[in-house]
Amino acid sequence: MINTRNLKAVAFDMDGTLFNSFTVSYDAVREGFEQLWEEIGEKGTTPSWQRVKLFIGLPSYEFYPAVTEPKYRQHAEKIEEYVGAAERRRLADGHGRCFDGTHMTLQKLKEHGIILGCLTNAGKRYFDSVMDNCDLGEFFAISRHLGESMHSSKSGVLREWSVEFGGGDTLIYVGDREGDIRSAHDAGVQAVGVTWGYGSPSELASAEAIIDKMPELLEVLGISD
Repeated sequence: MINTRNLKAVAFDMDGTLFNSFTVSYDAVREGFEQLWEEIGEKGTTPSWQRVKLFIGLPSYEFYPAVTEPKYRQHAEKIEEYVGAAERRRLADGHGRCFDGTHMTLQKLKEHGIILGCLTNAGKRYFDSVMDNCDLGEFFAISRHLGESMHSSKSGVLREWSVEFGGGDTLIYVGDREGDIRSAHDAGVQAVGVTWGYGSPSELASAEAIIDKMPELLEVLGISD
């Protein structure tokens, strides 16, 4: 059960929560690996979407080694560069899509005076590209992208934000993976799990609320039209 009595802000994970990264990311992953195979003159295994989505949500310095065969992990940074460039091209070309109801829900929350945040393990260039090309940036008063930082964590940022707003019950974090729920609880804030992302139902079990569609968040928070 969500306690909204002192609620001031709602923060969101990005990939799998706000943004449907499948619309750009897997084609970009395939393109990036193919570019590497051509460059080094070998043909390794391009990871399947089933493998890729297991690790979505990890910071890039963990994600790329995780999806790459051990033999080729020394090329992980190069793969990241190639995939990132392909993702940004696809976003600029208009391929990226948010999940249904995302913009409407964010607008309603903003109209009700809720401060909105976005906290993601994505890297800065990818984050900026999603914000710009999917018309998301206008909604968020606070944001943090942790992809290049080994010294920051979601729990640390959420704790910092909650202190800024006046305590743990002032902030709620919305995400699709176990790590999102755990980070919220480690920071002393409430969590809402979303079922349309990359996490299994068991990953969301400890969240204070679970929703199947983004607009249901308004009902959970007691916000009506």
